[in-house]
Amino acid sequence: MLATRRTNPRAEYRILQTARINESISLAEKFPRLKSLTINLEYYDAAGVTRNGEMKYKANLANAKSIFYFNCLNGECVGGDFDLSKELATAIGSKLKIVSGEMRCLGMRHNKMRGEHVPCKNILRYKLALAY
Repeated sequence: MLATRRTNPRAEYRILQTARINESISLAEKFPRLKSLTINLEYYDAAGVTRNGEMKYKANLANAKSIFYFNCLNGECVGGDFDLSKELATAIGSKLKIVSGEMRCLGMRHNKMRGEHVPCKNILRYKLALAY
């Protein structure tokens, strides 16, 4: 008899998002004029003071998906994360070479100890460097 793995709302959400991303076309297909894309991400707490992590990423345009999505670092967050697809499409449509900004996570955290749901509100600060 096989043991079934219990999933939680966060895992279920991530499974759905991963499927949606994997079904999207590549960046090279969607944006044929784009020659390179480098991304710098910095994750901050809700107050925007404490940096919780950072990532630098040079996209392989042939393999990177056109749904441009990054996970929230909070392990209790469900339904949030950061979708930069619109920001990327706008930058490419305007032929911008550098785009920076910040975005708040719109997910909810479930605190099991207190039995409550609270907004996540973590911050992602991003910088996209594009070449055509």
